[in-house]
Amino acid sequence: MAQLVRPAERYLASFIEALHEGYNRDTLRPETPETIAQVEADPMAFLQSQLNPPETFVQPDGSLGRAVPWTPLWWVEGDRFLGTVHVRHELSETLSKVGGHVGYAMRPSARGQGHASAALAAGLDWIRANLPLTRVLLTVNPNNPHSIRVIEKNGGVHTQTIPHIWRPGEQALHYWIDL
Repeated sequence: MAQLVRPAERYLASFIEALHEGYNRDTLRPETPETIAQVEADPMAFLQSQLNPPETFVQPDGSLGRAVPWTPLWWVEGDRFLGTVHVRHELSETLSKVGGHVGYAMRPSARGQGHASAALAAGLDWIRANLPLTRVLLTVNPNNPHSIRVIEKNGGVHTQTIPHIWRPGEQALHYWIDL
């Protein structure tokens, strides 16, 4: 049975397999042979970066931004990495437009099996148990009907559509989930 866990060494080999399979950690910056090679070259450093997230990050436009506190969680079954749920503890100006409180992604071989819906539900339970939030924002591309269904299955209510701040000509749908 799949479960939500903190990143751990026992899942690293499967995580790297997922990267080679086409899993992306970030919807704005797809994995490249170079980013995969970085994880493979020092998987323990990558793991430490997950367990102790940096306080800054490189934004899609190349500028340096302040990272809000966040917790990465991995959706796993046995030792197999299936996907991630990233929980942001607060919203920055940018995250209030694109990104929201919760981001999730499944490896290609785990898609279409209900894992995303279950992982998001488990992530919402984690938030209820660990953070003082009463509702969370999720943003999604309108051309991603699968993710929209996952969000709506978990109680997401569409509140607005805005221009995407990083992708000219695209939009971001805002969904709020009451906790």
